[in-house]
Amino acid sequence: MSQITPEQIERFMSGQVRCWNKHDRAGLIALYREMASTQLTIEYVGRAQQADGWLVIEEMFDKHNHQFRLEVVNTIINGNEAAVRHRNCIVGSSQVIESIETYRFGPGTLHVRYFLQPPKDTSVNLEQFRGFATTTAETP
Repeated sequence: MSQITPEQIERFMSGQVRCWNKHDRAGLIALYREMASTQLTIEYVGRAQQADGWLVIEEMFDKHNHQFRLEVVNTIINGNEAAVRHRNCIVGSSQVIESIETYRFGPGTLHVRYFLQPPKDTSVNLEQFRGFATTTAETP
C-alpha cells in the first residue's frame, strides 16, 4: 500500500464502527486486512504484556461483539493518524466503557492504542476484558 490518504482513513474509521454495530465479522476483518496487510499491532495502554494484533481483534469481536454497541463521540484525522473517542455501550444496561483510541497508519501497517475507562458500575466483571487485566500475573 502506498501513501495513506485521509479518505482511506475516514473509510476505515467509519467502516469499523459500521461493521461492529452490524455484527459483520467478515467486513471488520477485511477492513483491518486492507489497512494492515503487513502488520497489525494493538496495544492496551497500561498492560505489561500485549498480544498479537490479529488475535486481539478476532478475540474482541468473538467474545464481545454481542455485548456492545459503539457510539462515536469524536474522530480526528491528522496526516496518517487518527484519534477517536468511543462510547462502548453495554447492551441491556446503561453502563458504558469509554475509550480513547489512537491509530497510526503506514504502508501496510496499522498500530492501534486503546485507553479504556471502566464503567462506573462496579458490578461489571472487568476481568472478562483484555484491556482491564491487571498488570501483574497477566495471561496473554
